[in-house]
Amino acid sequence: MATSKQVDAIGLPAGKLLFIGIGGMGMAPLAGWMQQSGYSVCGYDDDLQQPVRNFLTSAGVELNEFLLADQVDEYAAVVYSSAVGESHPLYVAAKQAGLPMLRRGELLYRVAETKRFIAVVGSHGKTTTSGMIAHLIERLNLDVDYILGGFPSDPSISPSSVKQSEWLVAEVDESDGTIDLFSPERTVILNIDWDHSDYYGSEDQLEKTFLDLISRTKESVFVSVESGLQERFSGTAKVPIYSFGLEGDFSATVVENDEVKIGSLFRDVVLHAFPSGRFNQVNGVAALAVMQKFTDSYSSGILSDFAGIARRQTVLYRSEDLVVVEDYAHHPTEIYELLNCLRAIERGNQLVVVFQPHRYSRTRQFKAELSESLSLADQIILLPVYGAHEDELVGGAIEDLRDAFAGQSPEIISMDFSAACDLAERVQHSPTTLAFVGAGDIEIFAGVFTAWIRSGANFEIAYQEFLKDRLSPECVLKSNEPLANKTTMRVGGAARFYAEPQHLGDLKSLLRAAKLFGLSHFCMGRGSNLLVPDEGFDGLVIRFSSEAWRKIEYLGDGRFWVAAGARLKQVCGQAAKVGLAGFEFLEGIPGSVGGSLRMNAGAMGSWIFDLVERVILLDEEGRVADLPKSAFHFGYRKVEEISRGIALGAILKSPEQSEVSAIRECIDSYSKLRRASQPRDPSAGCIFKNPEGNYAGKLIDTHGIKGMRVGAAEVSDVHGNFIVNRGGATAGDVIELVRQVRAAVKEKSGYVLEPEVLLMGKSWDEALAEEKMEKFTI
Repeated sequence: MATSKQVDAIGLPAGKLLFIGIGGMGMAPLAGWMQQSGYSVCGYDDDLQQPVRNFLTSAGVELNEFLLADQVDEYAAVVYSSAVGESHPLYVAAKQAGLPMLRRGELLYRVAETKRFIAVVGSHGKTTTSGMIAHLIERLNLDVDYILGGFPSDPSISPSSVKQSEWLVAEVDESDGTIDLFSPERTVILNIDWDHSDYYGSEDQLEKTFLDLISRTKESVFVSVESGLQERFSGTAKVPIYSFGLEGDFSATVVENDEVKIGSLFRDVVLHAFPSGRFNQVNGVAALAVMQKFTDSYSSGILSDFAGIARRQTVLYRSEDLVVVEDYAHHPTEIYELLNCLRAIERGNQLVVVFQPHRYSRTRQFKAELSESLSLADQIILLPVYGAHEDELVGGAIEDLRDAFAGQSPEIISMDFSAACDLAERVQHSPTTLAFVGAGDIEIFAGVFTAWIRSGANFEIAYQEFLKDRLSPECVLKSNEPLANKTTMRVGGAARFYAEPQHLGDLKSLLRAAKLFGLSHFCMGRGSNLLVPDEGFDGLVIRFSSEAWRKIEYLGDGRFWVAAGARLKQVCGQAAKVGLAGFEFLEGIPGSVGGSLRMNAGAMGSWIFDLVERVILLDEEGRVADLPKSAFHFGYRKVEEISRGIALGAILKSPEQSEVSAIRECIDSYSKLRRASQPRDPSAGCIFKNPEGNYAGKLIDTHGIKGMRVGAAEVSDVHGNFIVNRGGATAGDVIELVRQVRAAVKEKSGYVLEPEVLLMGKSWDEALAEEKMEKFTI
C-alpha cells in the first residue's frame, strides 16, 4: 500500500480505493466514474440491487460482498456512504488501520476541484435536472463529464460518464454538510425548502448554506425565479446572478448579458417534452440553462425522449381504468407538485396515494405540511415510517402523521402481500391513478402490488414477476421443483419455489420477496442430514450452488475463508495442500459449510466449531453480521444463532502445521474407517442424536433393531444409526420407521432417541404425531 506522501492530483494515495456502501444511488455513479477515470475501485455493499450491480460491473468495478475486516488494510483509501455508521466493522477496521477516509461528498469535492465544475443544487429536483443534462450531453455528443445521484430510466444513458473533459456537471447534496466544501465554476439553484432537520436546526441555517455556496461560486450563478429566490439572493454573489423560470404563459426565460432571444427556444423544448407538470418544466429550463454554455444547436424535441430517472414518476402499470405510478417524493413541496401533476395528466381519475414517510425526524418536523400536501388526493393510505439510519423519535411515528390530518384520518396498512392484494381489489372498480410515494423501500411494496395485478391474481406468476428484474440473469428460480434427487436420502416431494442465488444480492432479494409474499424459506446444501416430506415444501427452498458460494480462500496464518456452499471434503483437501492439520475429520462429512455451521457438524471426536474463528451470517432480521466464535452458543448438533438465520460463510483456523504426507495418511485412515462402518445405500447420515451417556447406533444394535423395515426404508445392517433407502422408499416410510425404532428403543432400554436429521418444513414432534403406527417387518 502507498504511503500518505504518494498522492495524486486529488490527494489520494496510490492504490485501490474501497467504497463501503457502494450500492447507494450517489455512491455507485461516483465509483463508476472513478474506475473509468483510471482508478482501481473495489466496492462493498451487503444489499446490492441488480441494476446497480450491472452498472458497476460494466464499469469495471470489482465487487466483494464478503470483504473481511482484516482485509481492509489492503486498500489505499476508503470512501463511505452516509448510510454507513461508525460502528460498521469495515469502518472501524479502516479507522484502526489509519486509512484516509472520505465521505461521498468529500471525494466528489476533490474531483470537482480538478475540473471546471457546474454544481446543480437545491432541495428537490437535483437528480432529475442532472439527468436531463446527461441526456442532452449524450444526445448532442458533447465532451462534458457528469456524475448523477441516481439512475436514468433510459438504459442508454449512463449514471456517470468520463469524457476527459475540463468540465464536470454533478449534483451536490446538502444533507450531510459536504456542500460547504464546494467552490463551483457555475452554480444552478433549483429551489430551497427546509429539509434534513436532523442536520439543519432551522430554515435560516439551510439558507445560509446556499448563500455561502453562492459567495464561493467563481463564474456565475443561475437561480430559479420560483419561490422568490431571485429576490432573496440578489446582491449576495461576487459574480453575476441570472434567473430562469416559467412566466405566466409558460414562456421560459434565461437572461444573460441582456439577451433573451434564446428564451423562446427554451419554451418550445420544455413544453414539447413536458406539456404538464411544473416541476419538470422548471427542471428542463435549468438543464437548458446549463447547456447554453456548450451549445445552442438543438431542436425543440431534444428533451422529448427523456425517459426520466428511476423512481421519479415511473409508470409501473397502465390499463384502461388503472394507472400505477411510483415516485421518490418525500418532502411536502415535492408531494404537492407531484399530486398536482398527476391530477393534470390523468384527468377524471380518482387519485389514491400510498405514502411511506422517510425518516422519523422529517415526519416529526413536517407532519402538518405533509398532511396538507397529501390531502390533494382523494384517498390517502399510509405505510409505517422508513427510518433509514434513525431510531424512532417521539412525535415522528406514522400514527403521529395520521393524527395531523384534519377531518377523515388516513388508513394505515402493513407492507405485505395481503395488504397489496386488498389494495388491488379496492382500486379496480373505477378509473384510478394509484401513486406509491416515498423515498424508502416503498418501491418494493409497489412492485408486489404491480406483480399481483399483472399476474391476473395468480400467486405463482406474481411471485416470479416480482423477482424478474430483481435477480441476476444467472440466478435459478423455478416452481414445483422436485427435491428428492437433491438429497442423499433420495426421497421427498417438490418445492413450491426453488432458487439458486448467484450472489448475496440475489439471496437478499429472494428472502425479501418470500417475506412479503408470506412464504417460509429453507436453505439446503448438499441435502445430507435432511429429510424432505412427501408433500414437499410449500415455500422457497434456497440452494447455494453457484461458484461464489463455493469459494475457499486461504488467507494465510492457518486461516481459510469458506463460503456457505463449499463442500467440507474440499475444505479438508485445501487445508491438506498447505499443510494444515485439524481439518481431517471433515473429509467424510457429506455436507457443505453452511449446514455444518448450523448444526455444528462433527465426526471422529471433532466439531466444525473447533475450527471457527468468525462467521458471517444473515440474522433473522435479514441483516449481515460478522461475528466472532464467542458470539455463538454452540453445542451438540445445534448453533442457536445460526438456526435462526443463515450462515453465509466463515473463517476457519487451525494453528496446527504438519507434513502433507501425515495429513493425507490421517485422511485416508478416516476414509477407510467410514467405508467399513457406514452403509453405501442412500441415507441421510446418522438419523438419531446420541443420548447422553450412550450411543444411538449401539442401542439399536444391542436390542436387535437392525433390519427393521417400513416399505423400502430400512435400518441399516451395517450401522444401526442409519436408515437407508433400499429403492423406492418414501418420506412417510422413513418417518414411520423413525417412530417404530424410537418406540422399540424406549421399550427395551428406557432411552428416548431424538432425531438428528432435519425434517424440512416441520418439526419431528409434529410429523410423528401425524403418522399412524403400522406393523413393521424385520
